[in-house]
Amino acid sequence: MRQQTSTTSTTKNTIQVINQNNSQGEYRSVVSNGHYVTSAARGIAVTTESNFNAQSFELSLNDLSKNFFSTKKYIFQEGQYLSANTIDNWLSRYSSSNTSGLNPADNGQKNNSRNPYYIQSLEENDFMNQVNGSKLDLAGMTIGLAMNRTDSYSKVTNGPVYTQNISKAEMVTQGNAMASKVLKRLRSNKKIGNDIPILIVMYANASEDSLVGGAPYAYFLSKSGEQISKWTNVNIQNLVFPEQNSSTTSVGSQDNTSFVNFQTAIQNFFPSISSATAQAHYEDGTLSGMNITVNTSFYSVSEIKALTTYISQTAPKYFNDHVPIRISVYGSNQLLSILSSDSGSNFKTIYLYSY
Repeated sequence: MRQQTSTTSTTKNTIQVINQNNSQGEYRSVVSNGHYVTSAARGIAVTTESNFNAQSFELSLNDLSKNFFSTKKYIFQEGQYLSANTIDNWLSRYSSSNTSGLNPADNGQKNNSRNPYYIQSLEENDFMNQVNGSKLDLAGMTIGLAMNRTDSYSKVTNGPVYTQNISKAEMVTQGNAMASKVLKRLRSNKKIGNDIPILIVMYANASEDSLVGGAPYAYFLSKSGEQISKWTNVNIQNLVFPEQNSSTTSVGSQDNTSFVNFQTAIQNFFPSISSATAQAHYEDGTLSGMNITVNTSFYSVSEIKALTTYISQTAPKYFNDHVPIRISVYGSNQLLSILSSDSGSNFKTIYLYSY
């Protein structure tokens, strides 16, 4: 079905708002002169950012924004008020030539006494009002700060890579100070002003070798002014199953056991399965979603269909019947089928074979 669009014109360009009927509770978004409006600063990071962290960071900002900027009222637009050069300078180290750098100055050390890079990336999301059908006005903004728990470095150019750990307390302290600076800088931008609501989201990156992204840990909604009074803590965790050292009292311990039993069941039925892993998402200690990946060494149509059918019949025996679950089946590193369920049962299946 073709999506409905609302088209308005200005003297400079033509603005379209896609997803005008607000389907599936997602934001309407902006098309200008026939092109989706992207941010020039999108994807800028201090070092290479894992896909898991990048996607989880973006999803976290989107989900938390919905609590303050209604999808029914506001139109989403990728950040347009912070340029690529501005964000690049902010993410760099402080120096005499870059006094806007948020990361601390280089102290000259080449070991774990060096000043680490605390902030990895920064993202801006804008929320717009359509005024008289002729233009879009900024009505709200979300700014996300992705903070590091580890920082990688080399003692010499192209030398071995070392990892410097950052404690949670140190990450939080540094993040709070940086967020205060960011808010003051945003308020000083005349295009943003003093009374635009700004949601600041603090996010903790997972380690670079993690098979799951990090998670937001706090937020603050600034309705006006440049002061941050009190942070609201967020209890969100992303875990990888099977866990090697889970305890009976840890978050996800029972879900990990259920996943291991599911893994054993499908491996017994299809011995050529090479691996199965899961990304489990928890909010306030309760499982709210799971993505499972199954890898096999075969890829024939009949084998993949048999495995997929078996998984659809087996999974409901092991997983919570109220939690959305997605299972991706790969054969020889090619995605060949996807099973999905909004409730952990009655899986819908899509096969991805070529014609």
